[in-house]
Amino acid sequence: MILVKILLTSHGHLAQGIASGFEFIAGKSDHIMTLELDEKGIGSYCDRLQELLDGETEPVLILADLKGGTPYNESYKYYLAHTEKTRVVSGLNLPMLLELVPQLSDNTTLDEAVQTVLQAGTNGIEVAQDQQDDDDDIEF
Repeated sequence: MILVKILLTSHGHLAQGIASGFEFIAGKSDHIMTLELDEKGIGSYCDRLQELLDGETEPVLILADLKGGTPYNESYKYYLAHTEKTRVVSGLNLPMLLELVPQLSDNTTLDEAVQTVLQAGTNGIEVAQDQQDDDDDIEF
């Protein structure tokens, strides 16, 4: 039983690319859906988003690529009308999924999922440093 679904949404093919990267590393997950703003335009995107989310019986965590962009803005509008079953987080990245999906259980709430992706997304950003020491091992 899946209690939290994850919708990846983006401009162009970023959402599908992140989903593909996740699947390559961790395998297929029934938790993940994608929706992309494409050449069909904003009207088509809005219709598809509404139809997809209205058809979901499970809570949905929406991970959008860019705060202020159409995928985020339209997801946020949906969230405002459906706060009991959705949350929206911007800054979609692969570490978010790699951390969250394996932790999802029947007891995971939307708010717990949000905290996991916020921490994983932030922790996944780091500047590489030139380490000039005698140890040749690289730690990840």
